[in-house]
Amino acid sequence: MDNKQVMALKENGEKPEQDIVVQQGVEIAIAQAEKQVDILEKVLQIAIKRTNHFDWVDQMGKPYLTASGAEKLMPLFGINMANTSYDKKFSKDEKGDYYIYQYKATFSWKGGSLEAIGACSSRDKFFAWDSREQSYKPLFEVDETNIMKAAYTNMLVNGITRLLGIRNLTWEQLKDYGIDKERVSRVEYKSNKTTKPKTTNDTILTCQNCDKIITNAEKKYSESKFGKALCRECQRQESKRS
Repeated sequence: MDNKQVMALKENGEKPEQDIVVQQGVEIAIAQAEKQVDILEKVLQIAIKRTNHFDWVDQMGKPYLTASGAEKLMPLFGINMANTSYDKKFSKDEKGDYYIYQYKATFSWKGGSLEAIGACSSRDKFFAWDSREQSYKPLFEVDETNIMKAAYTNMLVNGITRLLGIRNLTWEQLKDYGIDKERVSRVEYKSNKTTKPKTTNDTILTCQNCDKIITNAEKKYSESKFGKALCRECQRQESKRS
């Protein structure tokens, strides 16, 4: 179809064939997206129903799926985990030496796959904070096995929830499927006296998209440009989409 034919169609109020094809493509994409939303809603419903109140914790007011819950979902949906590896990184600052365990593995399901990462530091407050002294325990008092296990379970939960699309849920969503906030365990960090806010040295900063560990500089740059904390690779992908 040449330009004269296109102009003639427009004068007659008819749409050129190319425009019709584009419109049909958009309608198909919308229909597929709506179908995908229905599927993900069904996945969410089945996933939550497979768990119980012991598989969730209230962590600082937000619901968090535990490793026991994630392990129930793996066989249910036929999720495969492969290429598991870990790394131990040492670092030091004005507070002394510390280390971070980082696990990663490839999770796959129904033709899709992703690499998930889980990390835990020897300064994790759950394992290393001395509430009586209001300071971190000496490194030799921190059970390294607990740090390793926590990093692994963080990776497991991260991979399964990302693959199934059930991250960042609310208590309202869970309540619709039988999980009541008042019946789950709570994780709280109590303090006997006022302390300074936690600094970035006490916190493991991670990418909001892939959970890779990032630096404070990467976090600040990404938040100023993209509105969220991203690693460099995810920043490049975000730039391509914008």
